[in-house]
Amino acid sequence: MKCVVVLTEVEELTLQQLSINHWHQDIRTRGAGVLMLGQRLKVPVIAKRLGV
Repeated sequence: MKCVVVLTEVEELTLQQLSINHWHQDIRTRGAGVLMLGQRLKVPVIAKRLGV
């Protein structure tokens, strides 16, 4: 199964801010993961980079 995410410029900006500024670590991690999906990285690569 492929996981393809197409993000608009506004969505990318929002996720960037969320991955930096949210007070819960798990939400910051999720935001960073969605951003990486938008960059067409594969899920195992994202998991390794995020350490999850």
